[in-house]
Amino acid sequence: MSEVRKERTGWRDKDLSARHRRWGWDAPAIDLDLIFCEYDTGEPKALVEYKNEHAAKQYASHPSYQALISLGTNSKIPVFAVRYADDFSWWTVTSLNDFAKEYIADRETLSEADYVRLLYRTKGYEAPKEIIDGLNIEL
Repeated sequence: MSEVRKERTGWRDKDLSARHRRWGWDAPAIDLDLIFCEYDTGEPKALVEYKNEHAAKQYASHPSYQALISLGTNSKIPVFAVRYADDFSWWTVTSLNDFAKEYIADRETLSEADYVRLLYRTKGYEAPKEIIDGLNIEL
């Protein structure tokens, strides 16, 4: 199995976010903390907004989340909000659209292994045993 590429930059351009705010109220945008587009063979399979356990609470009713939900729903893919522990021992997954509810009814806290299994399921695959065995973290 080949290794996943390492993060290349280790930083994000926060200056652009600050600059965009100067463009006014009628140019809304959001600098999402950490959004992943899960994909397979070039096709998007899920959108995931990640927040560390210490981050501010997420509200699906906020216009920024509504935009993300709309993007996923229009693309016919699940959208999840996920909070994770500092030590990656738990992952609280909240389904944000009907496509996500096919995987998680509403909100559920998973072990890392179960969370990885969920990500593989969004692509129609079963997580490889060697990946799951290597995690060694269960609730």
